[in-house]
Amino acid sequence: MIRKLIPIYSAAWRLVVVLLILEIAFVSALRYVIGSEAQPPPILANAFAHPFLVIHVVAAMIALLVGPLQFVRRLRTRRPAVHRAFGKAYVAAIAIGSPAGFVLALGTSAGPLAATGFAAVAVLSIAFTWLGWRAAVQRRFAEHRAWMLRSWAMTAGAITLRLLLPASAMLGLGFYTAYPVIAWLSWLTNLALVEYLIRRARGPKAVAGRLAPAQGY
Repeated sequence: MIRKLIPIYSAAWRLVVVLLILEIAFVSALRYVIGSEAQPPPILANAFAHPFLVIHVVAAMIALLVGPLQFVRRLRTRRPAVHRAFGKAYVAAIAIGSPAGFVLALGTSAGPLAATGFAAVAVLSIAFTWLGWRAAVQRRFAEHRAWMLRSWAMTAGAITLRLLLPASAMLGLGFYTAYPVIAWLSWLTNLALVEYLIRRARGPKAVAGRLAPAQGY
């Protein structure tokens, strides 16, 4: 019974993630690109909102929309050219959006804890994505997948952040009390989950294979 339910839970989880991504992209476009919705006051208070906010939002939207497609096995195996094209779009989005996010982190009105949290995710996004790209170029595809999962964990911090903000409000926490902590939790939570999945996928057999002596020695 449990084995029969696992695919259902997996499909439901993926559907929830897709819906969240689409909702974030749609609202972000209305709020920061089109300007048909008011921007939150803390965002407007950012010292470097112009022009870095629009740059960061557009690049982040592309990364959010393209990123999950890179982990679809059928697309990787049957349409490798499409996989590579989406990969280049994702890398370009990170290369543009993360530096803009770093500048925005320096201009946040939420204090130094929030600033360092957002600056850290910007730096790690660039580092993980570059390591993943380099591994792909060198055809080390297992490492490529692991590093890109870590990169996606950083990108998906946008999703976690938007889940933690209303949760903190329900707990009665003020915005400027919760936001600096969320600036760290939004990506640390994702990274911890991804690291667990990477290590579980490797399994004890992979570890034993690395530790076993080479044949002939």
